[in-house]
Amino acid sequence: MDTEKRSNQGYEIIEGCTIGRKEIVIGYHPKAPNPYVCWYCKDRSNYYQGCYCNTIEAARKKLIERYQDEC
Repeated sequence: MDTEKRSNQGYEIIEGCTIGRKEIVIGYHPKAPNPYVCWYCKDRSNYYQGCYCNTIEAARKKLIERYQDEC
């Protein structure tokens, strides 16, 4: 992931990895009911299939699961 700041629905993208043509990212929004989300992303702007979480650990677990599913 590069250093360009990105966001979606008020969540700042804080982590991510790329697999082929897909990206899996984690977003953070401190004021949201579920402050972390793990999304798939296409073309650096099309976010979909969000899994909203209460902790960074849960979001990272989902990212790892999705990464393994894609491999």
